[in-house]
Amino acid sequence: MSKIFFVFFCIFILFSCNNAENEYDKNLNCFKNLIEDINVYFIDSTLEVLQISDYYAEDFVFHSYPAGNKKGIETTKTDYIQAFNQMKKNGVSINIVHSIYLPGIDEKSHQIDGSVRVYYGAILSIDTNIVEFSAYQTVNFDQGKISEIWEWADYGGVKAKLNSFVK
Repeated sequence: MSKIFFVFFCIFILFSCNNAENEYDKNLNCFKNLIEDINVYFIDSTLEVLQISDYYAEDFVFHSYPAGNKKGIETTKTDYIQAFNQMKKNGVSINIVHSIYLPGIDEKSHQIDGSVRVYYGAILSIDTNIVEFSAYQTVNFDQGKISEIWEWADYGGVKAKLNSFVK
Protein backbone atom coordinates (compact mmCIF):
# COMPACT_ATOMS: atom_id res chain seq x y z
CA MET A 1 0.00 0.00 0.00
CA SER A 2 2.78 2.46 0.86
CA LYS A 3 4.49 1.73 -2.49
CA ILE A 4 1.30 2.65 -4.35
CA PHE A 5 0.98 5.86 -2.35
CA PHE A 6 4.64 6.68 -3.07
CA VAL A 7 4.15 6.09 -6.84
CA PHE A 8 1.06 8.34 -6.93
CA PHE A 9 2.91 10.99 -4.95
CA CYS A 10 5.84 10.91 -7.41
CA ILE A 11 3.47 11.14 -10.40
CA PHE A 12 1.68 14.09 -8.79
CA ILE A 13 4.99 15.91 -8.22
CA LEU A 14 6.10 15.16 -11.78
CA PHE A 15 2.92 16.54 -13.32
CA SER A 16 2.81 19.63 -11.08
CA CYS A 17 6.40 20.52 -12.02
CA ASN A 18 5.62 19.94 -15.68
CA ASN A 19 2.58 22.25 -15.54
CA ALA A 20 4.63 25.08 -13.99
CA GLU A 21 7.31 24.65 -16.64
CA ASN A 22 4.71 24.71 -19.42
CA GLU A 23 3.21 27.86 -17.93
CA TYR A 24 6.69 29.39 -17.72
CA ASP A 25 7.37 28.56 -21.38
CA LYS A 26 4.08 30.18 -22.47
CA ASN A 27 4.73 33.27 -20.36
CA LEU A 28 8.32 33.49 -21.58
CA ASN A 29 7.17 33.39 -25.21
CA CYS A 30 4.62 36.12 -24.47
CA PHE A 31 7.35 38.28 -22.91
CA LYS A 32 9.79 37.67 -25.78
CA ASN A 33 7.09 38.70 -28.27
CA LEU A 34 6.51 41.89 -26.27
CA ILE A 35 10.22 42.75 -26.38
CA GLU A 36 10.28 42.14 -30.13
CA ASP A 37 7.26 44.43 -30.63
CA ILE A 38 8.88 47.19 -28.56
CA ASN A 39 12.12 46.94 -30.53
CA VAL A 40 10.27 47.00 -33.87
CA TYR A 41 8.26 50.05 -32.78
CA PHE A 42 11.41 52.08 -32.18
CA ILE A 43 13.08 50.91 -35.40
CA ASP A 44 10.07 51.39 -37.72
CA SER A 45 9.57 55.09 -38.42
CA THR A 46 6.08 54.45 -39.86
CA LEU A 47 4.69 53.25 -36.50
CA GLU A 48 3.27 56.16 -34.53
CA VAL A 49 1.67 54.29 -31.62
CA LEU A 50 2.95 51.27 -29.74
CA GLN A 51 0.23 48.60 -29.78
CA ILE A 52 1.15 46.43 -26.78
CA SER A 53 -1.86 46.79 -24.50
CA ASP A 54 -3.00 43.20 -25.09
CA TYR A 55 0.14 41.83 -23.45
CA TYR A 56 -0.89 43.33 -20.10
CA ALA A 57 -3.68 42.64 -17.63
CA GLU A 58 -6.07 45.55 -17.16
CA ASP A 59 -4.77 46.19 -13.63
CA PHE A 60 -1.08 45.92 -14.64
CA VAL A 61 1.42 47.75 -12.43
CA PHE A 62 5.07 48.55 -13.19
CA HIS A 63 7.24 48.94 -10.07
CA SER A 64 10.49 50.90 -10.33
CA TYR A 65 13.00 51.97 -7.72
CA PRO A 66 14.72 55.28 -8.54
CA ALA A 67 17.02 56.86 -5.94
CA GLY A 68 15.10 58.53 -3.14
CA ASN A 69 12.15 56.13 -3.43
CA LYS A 70 13.06 53.11 -1.31
CA LYS A 71 9.48 51.81 -1.48
CA GLY A 72 9.42 52.33 -5.23
CA ILE A 73 7.08 54.01 -7.66
CA GLU A 74 4.05 52.34 -9.20
CA THR A 75 3.08 53.10 -12.79
CA THR A 76 -0.27 52.10 -14.29
CA LYS A 77 -0.69 50.27 -17.59
CA THR A 78 -1.82 53.37 -19.48
CA ASP A 79 1.02 55.55 -18.16
CA TYR A 80 3.59 52.81 -18.76
CA ILE A 81 2.65 52.34 -22.41
CA GLN A 82 2.28 56.10 -22.93
CA ALA A 83 5.86 56.58 -21.69
CA PHE A 84 7.15 54.51 -24.65
CA ASN A 85 5.09 56.60 -27.08
CA GLN A 86 6.36 59.82 -25.48
CA MET A 87 9.95 58.61 -25.71
CA LYS A 88 9.62 58.12 -29.46
CA LYS A 89 7.91 61.49 -29.91
CA ASN A 90 10.82 63.10 -28.03
CA GLY A 91 13.34 61.46 -30.34
CA VAL A 92 14.52 58.89 -27.81
CA SER A 93 14.85 55.30 -28.97
CA ILE A 94 15.34 52.12 -26.97
CA ASN A 95 16.71 48.83 -28.23
CA ILE A 96 16.80 45.81 -25.94
CA VAL A 97 19.88 44.09 -27.29
CA HIS A 98 20.30 41.04 -25.10
CA SER A 99 18.36 39.18 -22.44
CA ILE A 100 18.94 36.32 -20.07
CA TYR A 101 15.70 34.66 -19.01
CA LEU A 102 15.18 32.50 -15.94
CA PRO A 103 12.08 30.97 -14.38
CA GLY A 104 10.69 32.78 -11.37
CA ILE A 105 9.79 31.07 -8.15
CA ASP A 106 7.00 31.50 -5.65
CA GLU A 107 8.30 33.48 -2.68
CA LYS A 108 6.71 31.12 -0.14
CA SER A 109 6.98 27.66 -1.68
CA HIS A 110 10.19 28.33 -3.67
CA GLN A 111 8.69 26.35 -6.58
CA ILE A 112 8.66 27.48 -10.22
CA ASP A 113 5.46 29.51 -10.56
CA GLY A 114 5.34 30.58 -14.21
CA SER A 115 6.81 34.02 -13.64
CA VAL A 116 9.82 35.22 -15.62
CA ARG A 117 13.03 36.81 -14.40
CA VAL A 118 15.10 38.70 -16.92
CA TYR A 119 18.48 40.38 -16.96
CA TYR A 120 18.72 42.63 -19.99
CA GLY A 121 20.97 45.11 -21.68
CA ALA A 122 19.55 48.00 -23.65
CA ILE A 123 20.67 51.01 -25.61
CA LEU A 124 18.87 54.34 -25.31
CA SER A 125 19.71 56.78 -28.05
CA ILE A 126 19.06 60.36 -29.02
CA ASP A 127 20.33 60.98 -32.54
CA THR A 128 23.85 59.52 -32.54
CA ASN A 129 24.30 59.72 -28.75
CA ILE A 130 23.82 56.45 -26.90
CA VAL A 131 23.51 55.28 -23.32
CA GLU A 132 24.04 51.60 -22.64
CA PHE A 133 22.57 50.19 -19.44
CA SER A 134 21.56 46.95 -17.78
CA ALA A 135 18.51 46.12 -15.70
CA TYR A 136 16.83 43.29 -13.87
CA GLN A 137 13.11 42.53 -13.93
CA THR A 138 10.75 40.07 -12.34
CA VAL A 139 7.58 39.63 -14.38
CA ASN A 140 4.38 38.12 -13.01
CA PHE A 141 1.55 36.79 -15.14
CA ASP A 142 -2.15 36.24 -14.60
CA GLN A 143 -3.98 34.07 -17.12
CA GLY A 144 -1.33 34.60 -19.79
CA LYS A 145 -1.09 38.39 -19.39
CA ILE A 146 1.57 40.41 -17.63
CA SER A 147 0.14 41.51 -14.30
CA GLU A 148 3.17 43.16 -12.66
CA ILE A 149 6.77 44.00 -13.42
CA TRP A 150 9.40 44.95 -10.87
CA GLU A 151 12.49 46.59 -12.37
CA TRP A 152 15.83 47.61 -10.91
CA ALA A 153 18.17 49.80 -12.99
CA ASP A 154 20.40 52.85 -12.57
CA TYR A 155 17.72 55.37 -13.56
CA GLY A 156 19.67 58.32 -12.16
CA GLY A 157 22.76 57.46 -14.20
CA VAL A 158 20.75 56.94 -17.37
CA LYS A 159 18.87 60.22 -16.87
CA ALA A 160 22.07 62.17 -16.18
CA LYS A 161 23.73 60.77 -19.30
CA LEU A 162 20.66 61.56 -21.46
CA ASN A 163 20.47 65.09 -20.03
CA SER A 164 24.09 65.69 -20.96
CA PHE A 165 23.15 65.14 -24.62
CA VAL A 166 20.21 67.54 -24.60
CA LYS A 167 22.14 70.58 -23.31
